[in-house]
This record gives sequence, C-alpha cells and structure tokens, in this order.
Amino acid sequence: MAGRVDIYNKIIRINVKWQPPPRGWFKVNIDGTFKSNYLEGGISGVICDYKGQWRIGYHKKIQATSPIKTELQAFRHALQLIIREHIFPIEVETDATEVIRFLQDDYPTYNNLIYECRRLMEEASRQGTITLKHSFREGNMMAHLLAKAALVQRSYNKLCIYVLPPEFVIDVYDKDQDGYIYVRSCSRDQCGHIIALGNDNALQGIILAYDGICINDNVNGHDP
Repeated sequence: MAGRVDIYNKIIRINVKWQPPPRGWFKVNIDGTFKSNYLEGGISGVICDYKGQWRIGYHKKIQATSPIKTELQAFRHALQLIIREHIFPIEVETDATEVIRFLQDDYPTYNNLIYECRRLMEEASRQGTITLKHSFREGNMMAHLLAKAALVQRSYNKLCIYVLPPEFVIDVYDKDQDGYIYVRSCSRDQCGHIIALGNDNALQGIILAYDGICINDNVNGHDP
C-alpha cells in the first residue's frame, strides 16, 4: 500500500509549451487577474490559428470580487466573442481549473455566472465545434500578460483590441511560435487530475514518465 502511495506522489518533470490547435482550428487562450485591494480585475483572450499565427487579442478592466469570478468572467467574454463572430472550430484554453470544474459542478456563490457560461457553451456547441481545455500558466503566458495590462486602464469595461501582438507580448509570442519549452514539476496524482481537464502537456509528461524516458533533453526553459 505504501509503495502504491509513493507511485502516485512521485514528482515528475513536465515539458510545457503552447500547443497549436489541430489543422483548420482556432485556439483562444483566456485569463483573468484580480487585485483584491481595489476589487478590480483584468480579463483577456488571444486567438491564434493552427499555424500559431496571431488573429486577435483583447483585454478589459472589470469590477470583480474574487479571482475565481474574474476567471469565469474571462470565460464568459470569450464565449460571447466566439458566438458573435462565429469562430469555429475552436479550442478554449484556461489555466484556471475551477472554470472547467464549475461547468460540471455547482458552486453556489457564482451560480448565476456559471449558469450563464453553461448556456453560452451550449449555444456555441450548437453553432460549431468547441472544446474547453486546461493549460499550465507557462502555456498561457500571452493571455496572462494581456490580463495584467488591463489593470492599468483607467476605465472599466472598455475593450481594447489588438489586431497585431502588442510590444509587451512579442517575446512570449515568438517563444510560443518557436515551441519554447518550460519545465515544471508535478506529482503523478496531480497530473492525473489535470489530464482529466484536457491538459495535453501533462498527458505527454506522464506517458513519458511511465515509459521511463528522460524528459529533460533539449529543454530551453527553466523551473518556474
């Protein structure tokens, strides 16, 4: 029994990089950031095609009450954009595990927002093919930087759109294009939970770990 627990708790090192969507698909990476002292947040999204080319990016400063609510608001905005502009087929990728879990399980504090996200997800599914997946933060860096930049805006709910990558994300954009690899540590048990949320990097990492393959070769990144 002890040996079995040790297997699940064993720490493995995972190669993490931004993954382009399948051929002919789009991907939107979303993020939300929260400042508790001002009760405000920033939400963002970056849409790229299957070649990794930037299609559009955006961010917006919002009034918020918690990190989780901010992430849900980022998801809602992305769904509204996808439906309005009919951007299909598309992968939605977030580093917030709660966003994915709350679509399946109720959370009373945010039920109204969760129900709206479910409704929008169902509406999007009727229009085209859409999937929701988890990403590690390192694979979601462009959206993260855009969300942080939203906090410096003076006005709430003013959508800022970027038809080209802004200067402050160029370095990360180039790294994503080049397949730049970061390395992070994760227990096998944690990997199992994240794989269930659609994390491709975790899936590849745990497969390599079980095969006994060293996954630290040819790595450009570093431990977070």
